[in-house]
Amino acid sequence: MDIGRRIREIRKANNQKLLNISQQTGLSQPFISEIERGIKVPSIETLEKICSALGITLAEFFADQAPELPPDIRQMIDVARKLTPLQRELIISVMKEMVKENQTGGE
Repeated sequence: MDIGRRIREIRKANNQKLLNISQQTGLSQPFISEIERGIKVPSIETLEKICSALGITLAEFFADQAPELPPDIRQMIDVARKLTPLQRELIISVMKEMVKENQTGGE
């Protein structure tokens, strides 16, 4: 996996600028740019900071590349990336309620 390319893809999909990621992580813009271009390799701690600024977890950063994800789940992930954190929380709450209904038979 090309970590830098993946960071750039997610950042651009979220319409985030390097400046925004820099401000949220405390990392310099040139350093983040070097990571994205494959010149530098981030530590796990640095990658966690970047993922947090992108609104995803480390697990999501790596799991989204798993080929076994069905197309509809990948589409849900792509759409969720464009939502605000509050919107994602609301969607998660709705999904959990739908799962509960399925498990209880819709009572």
